[in-house]
Amino acid sequence: MKGVESIKILALDQARCGGWSIFDIANKELLASGEWSFPAKKFDFSRAVYEITRIAKDLIQANDIDVVFLEDTQLRQNAQSFKKLAQLQGALINLFEGLGVQYESVPPTRWQSYCGARGRSFKEQKNNAMDIPGPGPKASKLLSMQFVYNQFGIETDNDNLADAICIGWYAVNNITE
Repeated sequence: MKGVESIKILALDQARCGGWSIFDIANKELLASGEWSFPAKKFDFSRAVYEITRIAKDLIQANDIDVVFLEDTQLRQNAQSFKKLAQLQGALINLFEGLGVQYESVPPTRWQSYCGARGRSFKEQKNNAMDIPGPGPKASKLLSMQFVYNQFGIETDNDNLADAICIGWYAVNNITE
């Protein structure tokens, strides 16, 4: 097994429009990042899943990735979206198992809290009536883009890319052997 000084991780914010980041654990350095987009108007769901798993496989093999961190799925208001994200996550896990690559799911609230990219929940807003409610669920997206700019100097309007970088940053700072 490699020593911690040579471990590279891939972090994914997986969805039709998603992002990825690659970090070196030893120096907590962001090595590369990118995004993909497979909109429903051009790609049916099966084709999008195929393309996303192909991208993940290429990134793992080309960059000698040791561990992959995925954003865990969580049920919100749209059960159909949750189902599709769970299916995508399953396809990716199948890929990682086939390649013999370790992987871990990270709950969104965990990386968001670590990176200061967590908007206040409705319950938090309600409990603090003196507070002016924030912009809602999209607050975390804006906060993750701001975090990536402050931490890495990367200016992006793509919240998927920012989220993938935040997931990777959380992972390199919280990974245990």
